[in-house]
Amino acid sequence: MSTKTEKVMSPEKEKLTDLNKDKVSSALDIIKQFCSTHKINLAVAESVSSGLLQSLFSSEAEAGLFYHGGLTTYNCQQKARHLEIPQEICDPCNGVAADVSQRMALKICSLFDCTLGLSLTGYASPIPEQNIFELFAFGSIALDGEIIYCEKIKSNKQKPDEIREDYARILVVECSEILKLKLNPIESETGKRDPRPVPGKAAR
Repeated sequence: MSTKTEKVMSPEKEKLTDLNKDKVSSALDIIKQFCSTHKINLAVAESVSSGLLQSLFSSEAEAGLFYHGGLTTYNCQQKARHLEIPQEICDPCNGVAADVSQRMALKICSLFDCTLGLSLTGYASPIPEQNIFELFAFGSIALDGEIIYCEKIKSNKQKPDEIREDYARILVVECSEILKLKLNPIESETGKRDPRPVPGKAAR
């Protein structure tokens, strides 16, 4: 995989957030505004969330103006077939790794001819026969061919369906926070502006 990476969060960093419906709705509005302002579109690739990211974006008002669609690949065979993720990379980690998530985000942009891509892969329920009991996901965001976000996400929910939904909501909110800085650059805690360029514009 050949790509320039601006900033990738540590895969060990966990996001544990209790999100309400209003916060997610506001996050979707910010993402839509960013896409409209910069005249770009987005697509999503998901596994563990099994269409929930697609549902969130397609439910947004005027979704067709910025959302191109998504793809769900639930195993390594389909990730290899549709997203060109080599099985020698996917199989050893059961398709759940930061690298796999990043590849998903980048490839979905190519498939759907989009500038912004989001991806999720992880576990929402234990798999005892594979000794998998920790539940988590990796979420990634690609913008202009670069990975601008990659984190390990965890949910405090208990039921698998609620965990899947939580993963999708957390990634949407995280995406909105990053894009909001690009829409309205503000001084960070270190006193520096967000250095990442917006699509088609040079960094200042």
